[in-house]
Amino acid sequence: MAYDDLLVCFSSYPDPTPPDVISEAARVTAALGASACAVAGHIKIPLKSNQLAEMLMHLSDVARDEEAKSLRNAQSVMKGFQSAAESFGLTATTKIIPAELHTMIDRLVQMARTRSLTILPIEAFATVPGGLAEALIFGSGRPVVLFAHGQRMPAHPRFERIVVAWDGGRAAARAVADAMPLLRRAEEVSVLAVTGDKPSVAKGALGELIRHLAACGVAAVPQEVMKTNPDIGRVINDNAVATGADLLVMGAFGHSRVREFVLGGATQSLLVEPSVPLFMSH
Repeated sequence: MAYDDLLVCFSSYPDPTPPDVISEAARVTAALGASACAVAGHIKIPLKSNQLAEMLMHLSDVARDEEAKSLRNAQSVMKGFQSAAESFGLTATTKIIPAELHTMIDRLVQMARTRSLTILPIEAFATVPGGLAEALIFGSGRPVVLFAHGQRMPAHPRFERIVVAWDGGRAAARAVADAMPLLRRAEEVSVLAVTGDKPSVAKGALGELIRHLAACGVAAVPQEVMKTNPDIGRVINDNAVATGADLLVMGAFGHSRVREFVLGGATQSLLVEPSVPLFMSH
């Protein structure tokens, strides 16, 4: 398989990741590697209330009920992934992390740093405040694969048609290197350059990357398109859909300022609503 030791993140609070998304996550994970650890949180709710508030509203009882709900959700999600993983021939372990809601992101980023790659359903990170996807992409030092429910799923056991978005930058180069195991075994690889957006992307800008990929055993096809939409992410996304890609590889451009992530245009657009699974590196 392409990668060993994968991490798959799910949500447990306030709502669990839906069963159909869990099944899709297992399919995506099986297309990337043979072994994975699925993780969800057992959310802890600390209380800082006075005695009168406790007497009137019983906040501690409410907090304990919510914590128990989170644990039940996490257990259900882990059981669902274990079952789905078996159906795809994936070796899977599960882990439930006890953490307060505002510290869950830090715990997941820490785990991701010692994994080859992290898989993240959009439905999972939408319920975690604070930018889980951005934190993993910019903080883990490892690639992240994002997908949304109902997308074109990879034909098990691999991603067969891959589009690489190339702007000649450092992040794009990192993404190509990180995705090389997938690129080498894909049936079709297309390298996309959008001209008219960045000065670094001029006509003929793909020659050296095509040469490098060929030297690494990847027969890639260059593709240059003019920017026809102010939203560069939409141009890239629409091209991936039009070419029948089942994975889009690109570098994530941006930086963080004390937990506030400042994202590049394409990165921001594609994190909101990608139409195909998205492989991102920073």
